[in-house]
Amino acid sequence: MGRCVKILFGSLSIIVALIAIGIGYLKMNDFYRQKLFARFLNKISDPNNTAMMDIRCNQLLKHSNVKGQVLEIGSGTGINFPCLHNNTNIQSYIGIEPNVQTYSYFYDFIKQWDKIPYEIHLLNDSATDMHEVKSNSIDTVIMTLVLCSIPDPLPEKVLLEVHRILKPGGKFIFFEHTSANYENDPFIYGFQRMIEPVWAIIGDGCRFKPITNYFDAMKNVYSKVEYQRSDMPTPLFFIKDAVKGQLIK
Repeated sequence: MGRCVKILFGSLSIIVALIAIGIGYLKMNDFYRQKLFARFLNKISDPNNTAMMDIRCNQLLKHSNVKGQVLEIGSGTGINFPCLHNNTNIQSYIGIEPNVQTYSYFYDFIKQWDKIPYEIHLLNDSATDMHEVKSNSIDTVIMTLVLCSIPDPLPEKVLLEVHRILKPGGKFIFFEHTSANYENDPFIYGFQRMIEPVWAIIGDGCRFKPITNYFDAMKNVYSKVEYQRSDMPTPLFFIKDAVKGQLIK
């Protein structure tokens, strides 16, 4: 019995050590971390998740909301295209995506629609400095589940950059997961704090943050800032709180 316990604990120690080595390697190697995240993102971006796609297509990205020159921050693997591919109100689409490992997944995914009625361009830019995009040139900016991966204090810089590129009256539409509230759910809040260092490596920088603080800081910049709390339709029990809304220039 004692020998079995020693073997069991020895095996577990080896497994834990290998996992730690793997995580440490990913932390130091941007190329493989981004490659792994692109594959992970492609797996979890499920167009058959009807609850999530309802939020994306019927609540956020209705054809009447998304029009003109459209720019998406964090185009990823193209998961928003079931909502966008047949929108004749769109004149052009620019995807801002610094992780080039996602590009092949993006183009493979949108191939299923033969005739998308507008041009599509992906730019390997940072959302903090979209220097290839002219000021006052974009009608609609989209961002879904991206802001968590932008390290502080850069999220506010992103929102200011969005304000720069938007035309007067242009919309910035967003859906983001946010950190749990300690008073309402101390267990989930504590669990998020515990796993965050590892989660940030696996999730290419994603952290559990009070996202609404960034939008509140823009109330003196945009003409309108509006958002509401939402549930996150995901099987991951520790990612349940979300926020959706829009900023208008």
